Amino acid sequence: MSLVYSSTSLEKGLKALFMESFNAEQSLAPKLCYVESSQSDKEKYEWLGQAPQMSELKGTRHVTPLSDTGYTLNNTVYTATIEVKRTDLDDNQSGSIRRRIQQMAATASAHVNKLIINALINGTSDLCYDGTAFFGNSHTARADEGGTQDNLLPGSGTSTSAIALDFAASKAALLGYKNEAGEPFHGDGAGSFAVVAPPALEKNFREVLGASMISQTSNMQAGMADLIISPRLSDADDWYMLRTDSLRGLIFQERDALEFSSLETNTESAFMREIYSYGVRARYAAGYGFWQCATKSVN
Repeated sequence: MSLVYSSTSLEKGLKALFMESFNAEQSLAPKLCYVESSQSDKEKYEWLGQAPQMSELKGTRHVTPLSDTGYTLNNTVYTATIEVKRTDLDDNQSGSIRRRIQQMAATASAHVNKLIINALINGTSDLCYDGTAFFGNSHTARADEGGTQDNLLPGSGTSTSAIALDFAASKAALLGYKNEAGEPFHGDGAGSFAVVAPPALEKNFREVLGASMISQTSNMQAGMADLIISPRLSDADDWYMLRTDSLRGLIFQERDALEFSSLETNTESAFMREIYSYGVRARYAAGYGFWQCATKSVN
């Protein structure tokens, strides 16, 4: 005799399985992004261009006006849905259904990381708050009329020695960026960094960031950055450096958290086709914060 099941208890069980499987891939958002809550279909970040400075009080306070720059990030709805035949449930094919739910959970948990890595990849063309490409050589240095700043850097190669040189150059360039008032953007230094690199560079980067000695010479850069390896980076030679403490180069904006829902009995698809549907939905976006907190090295 076939298993007699309750659609309500089935949905609860599959939802529990989905949430249990959802943490399969650690999110990059807390590490690399400002994580912002959204209350609308889009959010405008007018504070990105501001650079308030301390100054001597002479009668009245000096007020830093809103910058004429700005960045708007639109939320997008994302979904994933599977269909399950009622006959599979009747025939107690629970193993295959569980695997499909687990696959959907893995896909959903990896999706935020996909958006974040895509933001890095597309950063040479997508615009940031100053109206230029996030990674580019034409960021305006407003306190230096006619001057520009560059966070799209030329690499010198992919060997361990070349990466060591480029890592030092990238960090020096990042710490040298100026804000709108002409002051060092990072003040007296940044606290922590991360490198995002493709699998082809993992070995050499682990040497640069982890080995105590390189070519019989003390490695002074060991421990200076966390290493994130992403197979989503299709270019095997390029890599990224990002600040990861109080200031960030990326934004992850969440409007609606991930939710699991179903269409089971008493629905048209169940009655007409004997098909049940299970799916997830979320509404969010990934975009750009301070370009001064990120560099891309191109080889």
